[in-house]
Amino acid sequence: MRNSSFRPQLPREGDGVSRLIGTMQAIGYNEGGDIKRAVVTSEYPDFKIRIDGETVETPAEGIICNPDLFQRTETVKINGVEATIEYPNRLVPGARVYVFDPEHNQLVYVLTMAE
Repeated sequence: MRNSSFRPQLPREGDGVSRLIGTMQAIGYNEGGDIKRAVVTSEYPDFKIRIDGETVETPAEGIICNPDLFQRTETVKINGVEATIEYPNRLVPGARVYVFDPEHNQLVYVLTMAE
């Protein structure tokens, strides 16, 4: 029988992103930075976020953001017919996001929605 003291407790609840982050934290390998949660405090064009546990907001100049989270339109062809799909701005005040906060603290990368 194997000794279970060396086996990390991996999360079994939550959505895929939550389980992935929990697994990374359990294993302890995330060289170069951390994945954290943040809240949007101001929307575009004055986009700002505040990372959980921090008191200072990060302004747009310090953020690289997944463009799929902003309002956009897309033209597609369905059965030979062109159609336009409009996606809403998901980065509104109060929205929760996952961010990658690198060790060098130069930029913060907004990855996806947290909830």
